[in-house]
Amino acid sequence: MVNILQGIILALTYSIHLSDAVNPACECVVYQSYGNSKGRFTSPNFPETYPRNINCILYTFIGDLGEIIELTFLEFDLKMPAKDGCTDFLKFFLDLDRAEVNQYSSWNYEECGNISTIQKKHYSSGRSLILEFHSDSDPGNYTGFRGIFQFLDESKFVTDGVRETGTPCTYSFISTNSSKSGGLFSPRYPQNYPPGASCQFIFEGLPGEKVRIEFENIQLHHVDKSCDESDDAIIVHDGRDKSASVIGIFCDVHNTQVLKSGGRYLYIDFYSDDRDERQGFAAKYTFFTEHETTSNSQSTISTATEIMVPPMDPSNSNASTNCNRHISSADGKNGTITSPNYPNPYPGDITCRFSFEGSGPERVQLRFTHMDLYFPGGNAADPHDCQAADSVTITIYIDGEPTDLDTKCGRKLPPMYMSNEQRMTVVFRSLTYSHTVTGFQADYAFVRNFGINTGEPDTRYLCGFNYKSSLATSGVFTSPNYPGKYPRNTECHYLFYGLKGEKVIIDFPKFEVDGIQPKCEEETKSDYVAFSNFFTTRDRKMDRYCGLRTGKNNTVKSDGEFFKVTFKSNGIYDAHGFQAQYRFEQTNVKSKYEDNSKTEIYITGNSRSLHEYRQQWTSVLCLLVFFML
Repeated sequence: MVNILQGIILALTYSIHLSDAVNPACECVVYQSYGNSKGRFTSPNFPETYPRNINCILYTFIGDLGEIIELTFLEFDLKMPAKDGCTDFLKFFLDLDRAEVNQYSSWNYEECGNISTIQKKHYSSGRSLILEFHSDSDPGNYTGFRGIFQFLDESKFVTDGVRETGTPCTYSFISTNSSKSGGLFSPRYPQNYPPGASCQFIFEGLPGEKVRIEFENIQLHHVDKSCDESDDAIIVHDGRDKSASVIGIFCDVHNTQVLKSGGRYLYIDFYSDDRDERQGFAAKYTFFTEHETTSNSQSTISTATEIMVPPMDPSNSNASTNCNRHISSADGKNGTITSPNYPNPYPGDITCRFSFEGSGPERVQLRFTHMDLYFPGGNAADPHDCQAADSVTITIYIDGEPTDLDTKCGRKLPPMYMSNEQRMTVVFRSLTYSHTVTGFQADYAFVRNFGINTGEPDTRYLCGFNYKSSLATSGVFTSPNYPGKYPRNTECHYLFYGLKGEKVIIDFPKFEVDGIQPKCEEETKSDYVAFSNFFTTRDRKMDRYCGLRTGKNNTVKSDGEFFKVTFKSNGIYDAHGFQAQYRFEQTNVKSKYEDNSKTEIYITGNSRSLHEYRQQWTSVLCLLVFFML
């Protein structure tokens, strides 16, 4: 009834002529909270065309004490902006002390255009929020907007750590016997984070404990480049501070992301630049011991999956233990999984689940050494349809959702696989009883180097490797997990450091990276390999590589002593990747560095983050501009 009356008031007020500035004469439609209530709001006449020459309608939302307002736009169709900006628009007042505005009130931003060009969710900082709606007098045929409002408990968005005195958003989280879990948020969440944010979240568990972080929502400025080039990012370090190894780096937009520390400490660094702010992140943390995680995982498996296991062969004492295992890297970094009774025939009508969980930067690598599953029709050595056959399915997790990476059957040996995060699941299904096949065997390993066995690990990256002319003038490097399929949602960086006067030359004798040439851009859902003569910025004069590349046009050269190669895959497809050969060659071109050794120390030192390097170079450029004026 309240919403109906509000709609009637709104329909009666749109034609009243008012002054251009916000003032007490503006007509107001009020939505009052009745304890976490919610409802709908629309423009006048929606879904018909809204009237022209609407000078001022205020949509006023008033929450109870301790509440904030969430607005979600479901439809939005206002006149597109002109050269001078929006003429039909909604202004957003999100940071109000009281539910009132006038000509002196400061608004956050205004929106016009269509639903594809606007931010769909908006939040107040307090218990009040106001929208100001205007339309000009020019003819137009636009339907306006429709949305949902909800009053939320603001205590749900409070970071549970202790904020360090004198800092805007640096928090410490100390495990105690009574406090093992809580939440953490980017500054101002669920509103957009402020420009120039720099926040640190420092976790310390009790001896024997580890830290589990679950990012439930990540909304950062979207960029079509690698995360180490992004000015808005979250970097997770496996230790006390930012000098510890990186185990996670996030930019752009993600749903659920889960990380687990290798020890009792964890350090999270969040930073942003001074433009294009987004909502930020919401996360939960838990201090735990490895035994607790293993027990909980086994319990979840046994209750969530119906598993029918007929009696095993008594002569094989290991048969019962080979089906349904939770395998943690804390219990061993490598091992073997097999079908039940292997190498004897496995039982029929059985489902076995192997759940792998690593920690820190670990990834699960799976290599099949034997494959002989019952295949009822066709060529078992080259099977094409596993739907009616016994099979093995490899599952990974993309933004928290289980995603089948591959399903294999018959006798053809599968390629080598690698998870894109700390988890992987393998499910074996036997459909029939009568067969004499021997099953499968696979070796697993929890690896920290992404299966890349050359170069020096660079701990500033989750997957990074340094190649120095002072150590080797030539060599090879590969995509992660090569010659198996590379993992999805993965970035790897290869940094080359030559001596004074040297250049880097790279050849790709084998190259198969999923993507569409020639641009290999995000809009075509392409994985790619990128090249740069710069440390933290994209080199736009150098083309990306993707697709299947053969022939002689697979050579790239640096401009100077430093060169960077970046591999990036998305969460959709995969391929076998690349094998590359590099060499350092002396040139007659004078080095742009007066002292190469100083340059190498600056770039390769591990005491600074990539963000700090970017900030320092920005300061240097500003000083150069100042002295040139």
